[in-house]
Amino acid sequence: MDTMTLVQIGLGIIFVIIIYDSFRPVKNLEQLSEADFKEKMKKPKEIALIDVRNPFEYQTNHIKGAINLPLSKIKRRKVEIPTDKEIILYCQTGIRSKQAAKALRRRHKVLKLSHLKGGLYSLKTQAAPGQKKS
Repeated sequence: MDTMTLVQIGLGIIFVIIIYDSFRPVKNLEQLSEADFKEKMKKPKEIALIDVRNPFEYQTNHIKGAINLPLSKIKRRKVEIPTDKEIILYCQTGIRSKQAAKALRRRHKVLKLSHLKGGLYSLKTQAAPGQKKS
């Protein structure tokens, strides 16, 4: 085998590892259905609800009581996460909240993390654009 073939094989392996890492499940991440989410929301003092979308998305439509901590800031460690409560993450579709959970899990191994599976789209009681969710 020549050097170029070995480099291509190595790059292929690295590519596969990166793809696998982006789709693998987050360890100890509870994926909340709409019913599970609504049940947890009945005990607001026990949770920290975090909206990981961008500020303009948050301003347009968010769940009442949510804190806006964008995914980009979570990844860059530019935010403080409460560690004394269960963290519930959400976004529009559930993709960014899962990425945020991965970033948080790397820093906080025992933090109780959940995310709204399917994001805001999974909630049947959607607020109209410009309205805040209750």
